[in-house]
Amino acid sequence: MTDPEMPGNDPAVYAGELVIQPVQRWTREQQLALLDWHPMFTGRCPNCERTILQTHPARVNWDCEQCGWKDDLV
Repeated sequence: MTDPEMPGNDPAVYAGELVIQPVQRWTREQQLALLDWHPMFTGRCPNCERTILQTHPARVNWDCEQCGWKDDLV
């Protein structure tokens, strides 16, 4: 349910149709922590800080070859 008093809480509409917003599984704080921590955003292993480069096409797994850290978010 949206609060009409809060800016940015208007329902999303495209071409006159309501766009259903997915339920968020993480809190805003968890989302921000992920941005500071995950190699997809930092380019570094969160364990040993080795550089993990983005590839084209984009990586699916962000595992570290140096220390063995595994991305279990996928």
